[in-house]
Amino acid sequence: MAETTDLKPPSTGERFFAWMRSLGISREPGWIGGVASGVGTRLGIDPLIVRGILVVVALLGGPALLLYAAAWLLLPDLDDKIHLEELIKGRWESAIAGIGVMVLLALLPVSQGFWFAGTAWWGGDYWTGGVGRALWTIFLIGAATAFVIWLANRGKNPSATRPGPPVPPTQSAPAEDFAAWREQQAAWKAENETFRKNEATAKAAAWREQHELHQEKNARLRRERAAERKLTTPHPLFSFVVIGVALIAGGLTTLLIRGGEIEVGSVVAGLAVALGVLGLATVINGFRGKRSSAPGSLAGWLILPLVFVLIVPQNTNVEYAGGGYFTPHYVGGVVPDLYFVGSGDVTLDLRDYYEDAVDANEDIYLFAGSSDITVYLPEDESLIVEWSIGSGDASLVEDGTSRILDDDYVQRAPAWVSPELQLEVHLFVGEGSVTITEVSE
Repeated sequence: MAETTDLKPPSTGERFFAWMRSLGISREPGWIGGVASGVGTRLGIDPLIVRGILVVVALLGGPALLLYAAAWLLLPDLDDKIHLEELIKGRWESAIAGIGVMVLLALLPVSQGFWFAGTAWWGGDYWTGGVGRALWTIFLIGAATAFVIWLANRGKNPSATRPGPPVPPTQSAPAEDFAAWREQQAAWKAENETFRKNEATAKAAAWREQHELHQEKNARLRRERAAERKLTTPHPLFSFVVIGVALIAGGLTTLLIRGGEIEVGSVVAGLAVALGVLGLATVINGFRGKRSSAPGSLAGWLILPLVFVLIVPQNTNVEYAGGGYFTPHYVGGVVPDLYFVGSGDVTLDLRDYYEDAVDANEDIYLFAGSSDITVYLPEDESLIVEWSIGSGDASLVEDGTSRILDDDYVQRAPAWVSPELQLEVHLFVGEGSVTITEVSE
């Protein structure tokens, strides 16, 4: 009896975590936290498909990072451990830091998918919009969590009806009636206390029994999943051969497609061939009833650079490193002229820009990561140069003399030049300097 009386009824938090465990979704060994692996196992699909869905949701502006962080925090692992429950108990784990980093990344504007990319074209505040969307998503997740907790509390078993206390006599009643009422009151209190303790013990015992049943069920599921993984995991030699063939085929394609010259186009072709080999192996594994395993994981990593080169323009206006020398010319179109540079010194020579220009306005955009940018301006032409520098300064060179500029733009509008013909240059630099040099014709 002493052991049963020590049992305590489950709290609201314990009921919530027991409900999370009862969902049958456990985090399994995987890339980050094991969420995609657990969801894939629960749904009976390849975890690579779950990861692909998450990438698509993120690109469409959905709260993929926040949802993943919440699942990482709330879902149990194969040992039934939940990070949030451990944190509430004062047990700090390294995974909590990873979850926090993922939440912080979700607050960045760049994590808003195409919403972030769209601000470059239709305008919008860089930080306020992104943080606002992320905070709104946090509110929705919090509201959903509160609703789940409310349902858990609402669904608990109602307490049995307790007898009410005895009714006291009226003030005009004799003293014997008051004495009898006091005895009844004392007996009711003792009975009610016993009733309350028995009820709490029964609840705790029922909860403990349910928890033990869940532990047994979870252990059985782990054994079944381990046996299934053993049956569906392809032979290591097959995975090793497939990866080797994919790397060799991709490397040879990269070297041979452009006569041995390594450039973006040849690298993309090599990645595509390697992905084709890995994809064929994944299909073969599927027909054999096997998981994609290592070839599928490698394919997921190779998709990332392919997506990057598809999103970022790949032409002579793009230089990843080493800087570049650009000489824009008037093209008469409505699409702005775009330049991207990762690092290195950059020269933007505008001296010959107006040779074929007619009455029309145009824009030039230059985005640079870590670069020192030099802009050569024709002295007697109408133009505006504006810049935004994360870390660095801007200077103007006139008649061989250089001076630091306090403003973030330079404007030249000679009276004899038609105002309809004005070039606007927009510079965005992460770290470096901008030097505006006026050159006479």
